[in-house]
This record gives sequence, C-alpha cells and structure tokens, in this order.
Amino acid sequence: MHVLQFIDDTTTSYIQDINTFTFATQLMLRGVYSEQPSDDTLVFASSSDLDYAILAYNGNARLEVITV
Repeated sequence: MHVLQFIDDTTTSYIQDINTFTFATQLMLRGVYSEQPSDDTLVFASSSDLDYAILAYNGNARLEVITV
C-alpha cells in the first residue's frame, strides 16, 4: 500500500477534500485508481500508480509519500 498525502496549510479541510477528490478523479480518467481515506490522502495499490500520480500532480500542496 502506497500513501500520498497532500499538505497545504493555506486551505480548510473541506477545500482539501475537494482538491484531493478532483485529483483522484483526474487520475481515474487516466486509468490510475486510488482510494481516499481522508480529506488529504490518497492510497494506491502499486508503486507505479503512485509514481504516475506524483508526476501528474500540478497543485500547490506539498506532497508526502508514506510506504506501508
């Protein structure tokens, strides 16, 4: 399990949730599937999906990768 957390202290939890969901939807349209357990976290099944997500991200949040 590969976890990608978005860290953005300038937005509310609600806005973080919207941004994370929007990014997950954009990834899904490209064939990269993830789960969203919290407002600022996406979980990927493979490291290649995680790598693609990192490269595809164009937002303002800092990214933190957690490998479980």
